[in-house]
Amino acid sequence: MTSSGVQLFGYALALIGVLGSVVATTMVEWKRHSYTENTITSKEIYLGLWSSCTVDVTRNTMCATYKSIFHQPAEILATRVVMILSIMLSAIGLLLATLGVKCTHCLEPDEKAKSRVAVVGGVFFIIAAVLALSVTSWFANTVVKSFEFSESYIPSYDRFEFGNAVLVSWGAAFCSLVGGCLLACQLPGICREGPVTVSHPRVDGFARHHSDYV
Repeated sequence: MTSSGVQLFGYALALIGVLGSVVATTMVEWKRHSYTENTITSKEIYLGLWSSCTVDVTRNTMCATYKSIFHQPAEILATRVVMILSIMLSAIGLLLATLGVKCTHCLEPDEKAKSRVAVVGGVFFIIAAVLALSVTSWFANTVVKSFEFSESYIPSYDRFEFGNAVLVSWGAAFCSLVGGCLLACQLPGICREGPVTVSHPRVDGFARHHSDYV
């Protein structure tokens, strides 16, 4: 695959990662719980970073936005902040990568500067992906640890497990990480295009000296 092809593939993966992070951050299924005591009180509860939803036995869904951030668990507050920071860094990386990829006409007179801008964009994607992976893994670990098993003193209706938003966030962060690495590897000297020419000044000098006597 050529250098421009690697750039485009990395850019596409990073773009998918940005969109996936936005979707995961807005999803309500970060924590989920199904509680069934009988056919009348059966319900499902979903907790997101911004709101919560309850689904009863008739599949009627009621959602409510959090009124105060001070009454939310620490994992929700921390994940919200870090995911927003990750998206902001990804947005900066997306802008820089758009300017730096070879298929655009920005910064065309200076190819080295254009390549460096793409590399910086890739670094932003890598940092954003590491942040998203770290906070999502920490969130999932916190939910798993809080899930008590048979020896638990916590009632079953208070037990939660991580939901689909965690999986979406993991997948998006992985795409951003791979895409950022592919963009960052385009730094001159890491991914070369074409063969490297080596000059031999002594041989050239000998040839010129020999030609003077011919």
